[in-house]
Amino acid sequence: MFVQAEDHADWFVVRSKPRREQTAVESLERRGIVTYCPWIAEPVGLTNEWATVPLFPGYLFVQIRLEQGYHTVVWTPGVKSFVAFGSVPTPVHPDVVEFLRTESGPDGVLRPVSKLRSGQRVRIRRGPFAGLVGIIEKPCHERGRIRVLMDFLRQGTVVEVPIAAVGRP
Repeated sequence: MFVQAEDHADWFVVRSKPRREQTAVESLERRGIVTYCPWIAEPVGLTNEWATVPLFPGYLFVQIRLEQGYHTVVWTPGVKSFVAFGSVPTPVHPDVVEFLRTESGPDGVLRPVSKLRSGQRVRIRRGPFAGLVGIIEKPCHERGRIRVLMDFLRQGTVVEVPIAAVGRP
């Protein structure tokens, strides 16, 4: 367990009520509590759309001195409880929160980085081309799609598919 000196505020994990992470963050911040709720961009199905969702659904981080801030946090709308091992909330190492913040974009949203590269063979897992193998022509870009060279009847055809629809052959 990580323990900081008593005069410093520690980071703790708090459970929010279901789908109420943002409500909890706003309510805590109105009470002067420092919060961090990491969000991540995820592709929506086989479309070009992206959704921003909590990285840890139902959880967020708060930075407090436990003795002074405990009751303020647990009585905040949207908050359910502290995450604890035993009866006392357990602090999180500050490097965890710092790492997540560093990896987030300027808007505070984490965006997955594709490890797929040009020339790599992939198998289409979903959609009308499911089961076929192709070669990546262009890696994933901002729209969440990837260009794949497919071999149809000995004729090369380029198709654009959502990044979530491809995997290793």
